[in-house]
Amino acid sequence: MWAQVAEHIGKRTYAAKLNRIYRQLENISVDYAILERATRETADPAVFVIPGEIGWSDIGSWNAVYELLAEHPGANIFAGPGQSLDAEGNFLWSPHKFVAAIGVRDLIVVDTPDALLICPRDRAQDVGKIVKALEERKRENLL
Repeated sequence: MWAQVAEHIGKRTYAAKLNRIYRQLENISVDYAILERATRETADPAVFVIPGEIGWSDIGSWNAVYELLAEHPGANIFAGPGQSLDAEGNFLWSPHKFVAAIGVRDLIVVDTPDALLICPRDRAQDVGKIVKALEERKRENLL
């Protein structure tokens, strides 16, 4: 499938082709899709590792995004205009609306045109459960 996408790199058709192919791909993590399968091969190794300090962070959850952006523990992260009072450790993603955070701690709030996510930062990984439920209910418009 990826070869089909590669043919369109640099062309106006790239985004549409990538979107069609991406929707057909299995929803699994890179470590499972590539690394674990490669270790089961009986032939010579197909994957090699070179150690390096490159500042990599696995941004697999909204909490990970918070930790990447927070300048110090307890910082409030605003994606747009906002003000906090007695609030700490919050990630408040609402680029177009003013957010007032009062007396709240360690929340993830993500406002998009079609959905609003609110959860404690320590439950950010559970977003995947909501995604699965939406997929089961055929609510692709929200994904």
